Amino acid sequence: MRGASGLAVIPGARQYLRFKAKCCAVCESSEGDKKMAEEAKEIMYQVHDVPLRDIRDPDKSGLNVRMTDRNVGVEELAKNIKKHGLLQPIVLRGNFGDPPYDLIAGHRRLAAHRLMPEQKTIKAWFKPADYDDFKAKVDSLIENMQRVELNHADTAEAITMMYKRYGNNVRRVAADIGISEATVRDYLKIDEFASPKAKRLLRQGSVTKEDIKRVIKAAQGNMTKADKLLDQLPSMTTYDKDRMAKYGGRHREASADEIIRKALEPRHVPTIILELEPDVDKALNKAARELDMDRAAVAAEAVAQWLKGKGFLA
Repeated sequence: MRGASGLAVIPGARQYLRFKAKCCAVCESSEGDKKMAEEAKEIMYQVHDVPLRDIRDPDKSGLNVRMTDRNVGVEELAKNIKKHGLLQPIVLRGNFGDPPYDLIAGHRRLAAHRLMPEQKTIKAWFKPADYDDFKAKVDSLIENMQRVELNHADTAEAITMMYKRYGNNVRRVAADIGISEATVRDYLKIDEFASPKAKRLLRQGSVTKEDIKRVIKAAQGNMTKADKLLDQLPSMTTYDKDRMAKYGGRHREASADEIIRKALEPRHVPTIILELEPDVDKALNKAARELDMDRAAVAAEAVAQWLKGKGFLA
């Protein structure tokens, strides 16, 4: 993305720039400070070529919220950069000309540059040296969610950090990241109630966020029960998992074995086959992807909501 000046603007930095613009506007209230304000604006939007050796090891800074899969696809990215160049600069904390600098956003881009012996510098945009760690982590979260899908367990941990820092204000967290309040609550629930085993499987990609939500609902805070239910997920269909969540949610004292038995009981499940228009099919896929739900679950929910809206379902 490029600003009006033609200089690169980093996604995820808009809030910071709006804040700085307000500060500059105050400075401009006096004629003597107008030039200083203009210089500040120019510095904020300027992209520099920064020696790779001047950037601290990002794995030791603690600013990157991505804890897993940090280097996935780095070799392919290096080939792409070598062919097309770096299309989006990284974001560093510090004052240009006064190294070393901390990496805020662009871990994979930096790693890719370090794989290329001929690359001695990387294009970077700067945030001031006194930019605090919390703001840097928020920027890292936003950048990771926008570029390469961030692991759900890492996202849950980062969102919980923001939630606590913002005085348990779900609305503010949602507004800052650009996601729904319901999604924020989902991640808070995962971070608080998911067992260590569940989070490990989530980081490995062995289970989905929706699966973890079902297990949390069925286990009702019992970690031992939750882990036993997790072990059964691979042998369950989507409908089995839904029945597991519903039965466990309604029967708090039920054991894991009882919940599993009830979930796997043979039963008649009415089904329908629909012929979807291409745009509807595309919308269904998008909803399933963004909500991290199965297509069938999204379709069933949509039908239920439509029937409720028309007064056919209480």
